Amino acid sequence: MQNGWQRNFRILWFGSLIVGLCNAMTMPFIVLFINTLGNFNRTELNLLGAAAFSITYLCKAIVSPFWGRLADLKGRKLMCLRACGAMTMTIFMVGIAPNVWFLLFFRGLQGAFSGYINNANALMSVSAPKGIRGRVMSKLITGDITGTLVGPIIGSILVTLVGYRGSLFTASFLMLLVFLTTLFGVKENFIPISKEKLQPALPVMKKIGAGFFIALFGSLLAVQATTNAITPLISLLVKELNVDSSQLVMLTGIVSAAPGLATIMMANSVGRLIDRLGALKCMIIFLMSAVVCLTLTSLVQNVWELLILRFILGISDAALIPSIQVLTVQSVPQSVFGRIFSYNQSAQAFGNVLGPVLAAVIATGFGYKSIFLFFRNFRTISLSILADLCKK
Repeated sequence: MQNGWQRNFRILWFGSLIVGLCNAMTMPFIVLFINTLGNFNRTELNLLGAAAFSITYLCKAIVSPFWGRLADLKGRKLMCLRACGAMTMTIFMVGIAPNVWFLLFFRGLQGAFSGYINNANALMSVSAPKGIRGRVMSKLITGDITGTLVGPIIGSILVTLVGYRGSLFTASFLMLLVFLTTLFGVKENFIPISKEKLQPALPVMKKIGAGFFIALFGSLLAVQATTNAITPLISLLVKELNVDSSQLVMLTGIVSAAPGLATIMMANSVGRLIDRLGALKCMIIFLMSAVVCLTLTSLVQNVWELLILRFILGISDAALIPSIQVLTVQSVPQSVFGRIFSYNQSAQAFGNVLGPVLAAVIATGFGYKSIFLFFRNFRTISLSILADLCKK
């Protein structure tokens, strides 16, 4: 049994790495690719680029509950195969796009059929030994983060060597590898059930309490929104801190990568802490850390202060997401795991859409540093309510 879950972990970590890699290696250049598909002015390109990004997450948020129900009927491995198989096809179709509408359609379809990482988390949450579940879940998220960090570098190299379409075809091939390794390597002890025998999720959720789930989904949305809110504007914030123009691009990249690097470096230590102290205590400790960090970030005077505080925020996030996932496992019956984890995915997807939009509005009215104060309060309220409900 131990060898089984360890093999599953290695394959699902690799799959999460490639999914994060393929998303990150194509998105930074999607606007440039769109520009080759027609004659667009700057405003049109900005809108189309934003649409290409947000439509994927929006479709994911809407469709995820359907896949969650299917996961409870057929198992999580099948959902992983569905997701990476669909990404193989949709990324390839984006690569052959003759026009921007074709591209947007398949970007939306990619979001509608996505969910590899979410189902990998759900599968590992039930197959990992209880005593080391925190470490396993903390390590698993480093796969996606590692892929997200190195993706833009690999993407830029591929675009230079084989062009925009060639880089998309490469991403499609990598997703095919994920499909094959998941198909032949991952083992899941799951007995499919009929629709008639499927336990309804709503009565279970009512029994646990609607407040718990509102706080759970709100917390995931808040953490995801906080993490990604400043991403599109980070270069402008770095520039505002009087950075020399010759160093702007390099320092922007370093600041952007700092939270992800911190999560990767500290995942094992944080995971051990979750196993030792418990998910609830760790969530409270690292929520307090994030609150202090975001408050100080709103007061930064130079780029090095910003860099250090973004790194510390990454350590907090390395604990918060796994802690929330472990609390979910502890609070929710296995019979409705698929649906609850799919709602979690929807909440995170909405966070990816809502965060940058709110950040742009706040930055326009109150400046870039005000973004951190707003999301500090948003995160604090959501996670504090969740912590109080879990104590009960």
